[in-house]
Formats: sequence, C-alpha cells, structure tokens
Amino acid sequence: MKILTQLLITALYTIFVQNIVMTSGLGMSEVMRISPRPRTFAKFAVMISGFSVVTSVLCYFITSKSSSIDSYAAKAVVYGAVLGSVYLIAAFFTNLIVKDKENVAVLGIAALNTLVFAVPYINDSAAYSLIDCLASGFGAGFAFVLAAALIGSGARLIEKNKHIPAVFKGTPAMFFYVAMISLGFIGFTGTQLF
Repeated sequence: MKILTQLLITALYTIFVQNIVMTSGLGMSEVMRISPRPRTFAKFAVMISGFSVVTSVLCYFITSKSSSIDSYAAKAVVYGAVLGSVYLIAAFFTNLIVKDKENVAVLGIAALNTLVFAVPYINDSAAYSLIDCLASGFGAGFAFVLAAALIGSGARLIEKNKHIPAVFKGTPAMFFYVAMISLGFIGFTGTQLF
C-alpha cells in the first residue's frame, strides 16, 4: 500500500505541481499542434506516456549503477542514447506489427519531444527512487494529456467567441490563453516570477 501511495503522490505532483508542459513550455508546440485532432491526440498521449516511463526507468538504472556519469554532459549523452535506443526499438516493432507509416511518424515526434527528454533530468535532480521515476514518467504523460485537453478545449472556445477582434483571433488569442493557464500552474509550484 505504501508503494501505491508513493506512486500516486509522485504522479499527482508531476501532473499538477511540476507540469513541465505548462510551467516550462517543454513539448508545448506539439501540444498545440496535436490538441485539435482527437484521433492523433490519443495515440500521441499514449506514446508520450510510454516513452516517459520507459526512459525514466532505464535512465535511473543506468545512472544509479554507474558512478562515472556525474557531469551534466555525460548524463545528456546517456539520456539521449537511451531515448534513441528506445525509439529505434519501438519504431522497429511498430513497423513490424502495425505497418502503418502514420503511426511510425507520430512515434518519432512523441519520442523526440523535449518533454520526454526532460523527465530523466527532473528525476535525477529530485533524487527520485525507482518508484518515483516510474510515477514521474506516468505523471509527465498525464501532464501532457491535461495540457493538451485544456488547450484543445480553449481553442474551440476561442474559435466560437464572437467578442474577440479579428486581429486577435487564432494564434494571438491562443498564446494569451496558454499564458493564463501556465500562470495558474506556476502558482501551484510556489516559485516567484519577479
């Protein structure tokens, strides 16, 4: 029961307090691009979650077992190699089993997303245990889903709103909307802006 509680607390912390999509902008371009398309959004969310979990756990095992990986640059090489390897294996099996070029293309975009690459760094800087790394990976995937759902619903509301001047419709209004949501998430973190 203690492990389940630890998983849940870390995942919720990653989703709401440490939502790196909304507080740091990592993966934001993909969130904005994918959120209006529900079919692609579901696939992308599952892939982001999967890559976040697998890379978190593998990077934890590699960096915790090797004392020679101390510098930031060495960790970047290891994390990049792990992420690249996981992507190649996933792409091989996706191409072998599903044989759909669209899925392989979405897989590449999901794997090489800045959100997925940042999760092992966050786990390392927070000195997370294996259970915390697992929960953080799931939480990062759900944080992406939450951000995309909020942005997708906001995009639909902005599109329907007749009170927004034509000059601000579309991208300018969307950036303002995302900025307001991001400020709300930054409020959860407790960090000072100014």
